[in-house]
Amino acid sequence: MAIVRSDYGKPSPTSNEAIRLNRYLAQCGVGSRRACDRLIESGEVAIDGTPVTSMGVRVFPFAQKVTVSGRPVRQETTRVLLVHKPRNIVCTVSDPEGRRTVLDLLPPEWRRERLYPVGRLDRNSEGLILVTNDGELANRLTHPRYHVEKEYLVWVRLPINDAQKKEILRGVQDQGERLGALRLTAVPSKGRFHCYSMVLGEGRNRHIRRMCDALEISVARIKRIRLAGLDIQSLPVGESRELTPAELNDLRAKTGLVSGK
Repeated sequence: MAIVRSDYGKPSPTSNEAIRLNRYLAQCGVGSRRACDRLIESGEVAIDGTPVTSMGVRVFPFAQKVTVSGRPVRQETTRVLLVHKPRNIVCTVSDPEGRRTVLDLLPPEWRRERLYPVGRLDRNSEGLILVTNDGELANRLTHPRYHVEKEYLVWVRLPINDAQKKEILRGVQDQGERLGALRLTAVPSKGRFHCYSMVLGEGRNRHIRRMCDALEISVARIKRIRLAGLDIQSLPVGESRELTPAELNDLRAKTGLVSGK
């Protein structure tokens, strides 16, 4: 299994720069900012031995010692891997039913690190999935408010008619959620199924399948080919590679974690 590796870290403050404590804890892999806020509120976080319970506190990472439940924490090196997921693989860290997970596709050296998938592709879908240890980046890539574009190839058994296309672009209601696509384009394909490119601005649980079910469109296959400018065109099925520093910086800029060029 091929892998391309490059070592780099999160954008780090200098010794003269303080950052919010919850952000620092998230960068250390403790959890999401919200989870870190709860830890702070519970009194489990201390700076230089003094418990902190107030929101908005800032810390100097290079000059102060931060502990959670008495254990020191430190910033991790950011890891973001691009994986080409095949079908019949679940996008979880572990599976109680013993099914193969996306982490099982990684080379052994990566399985020893604290990594988890960014969002999900359902078991029967395939294509691009990111795996990371950066909770803040993962949240930005999956939260609807950031409108990160995702492109899918969707194969259906019958052509999508004009009325159905209009509803897909306008959005349909299902289980209290609006499910729609930003763009829908027919793609030339061989075989008995009809292929379309669907671009989403957000990704709800089983978004495309639920949307198509509501419109009585029979889906045969779904493959995600692009996410926030990243694609899997040159990555074989079942393989993974680490993002380059340039790709990671671009991803951070698109999710508002750093200023764009």
